Amino acid sequence: MLKSEIKPGAEYALREKRAAETPVQHVRIIEHMRGNRWKAEWIEPNPGLIHFVESAHVITPWRELKAFLKEEAAAQRLRSHNEQQGYDQDSVIETALHEVFENVGDDVRYYRGVLSGSPQAIARVKTRARMDPERNTETAYVDRAGILNLPLDEALEIAQRFCAAEPAGVLADIEATERKWSLEATRPGEEHVVKLLNEYRASWALIRQWTGYDPAIAEREARIRRLENLVWDAVYALQRAKLDTEAARLRRAIETR
Repeated sequence: MLKSEIKPGAEYALREKRAAETPVQHVRIIEHMRGNRWKAEWIEPNPGLIHFVESAHVITPWRELKAFLKEEAAAQRLRSHNEQQGYDQDSVIETALHEVFENVGDDVRYYRGVLSGSPQAIARVKTRARMDPERNTETAYVDRAGILNLPLDEALEIAQRFCAAEPAGVLADIEATERKWSLEATRPGEEHVVKLLNEYRASWALIRQWTGYDPAIAEREARIRRLENLVWDAVYALQRAKLDTEAARLRRAIETR
């Protein structure tokens, strides 16, 4: 728990280690010492023992322990489920899911294989994705803060269906980003953007598949990017030749695209 949430005189559940398998102990906080250290009296086990504890080891008010353990077990089931699904935080799919849910704009959050938000926000996104807003997988759970948490496979299905239902917004966002980074990558001193482009292009290609992106349009955009690169090469060649007026004209032309 946070230091600010702990109150002297109140009873808490404590674990000497943060791991879920560590036994829970029942303590009463006597007083704050300094920093994150507190003086505590043990109620169970070792009743009457007085010792010092760290804020991080105080996990929840004692009266909320049952709800805490229920939520902890649900979160562990979700993590185990995601591992069975092959979750990889460095995968192309992970990056694509981040990109899609950042574009949704409906107070939902995707982080490390879990899509979370209020049940109402999740329902709105599912409705936009043309899914049943009331249906969730058995692995999904609502935590003590009232936040609905969905596993990787459900988040993936929502993202794919959302892209198919509302492709324009998703495509506009990734096209704008790719165009911006492509321009930046051609400028002196911005070579690091090339690595960024290479990392994201595979995810963008996956998102385009989910939207049903027309291969002919994709090929057209690729040709445009090749031509832009040629123009930028010409700009730098003109600058080296001290033909700044012509270089500026070409730069204006490509930057207004």
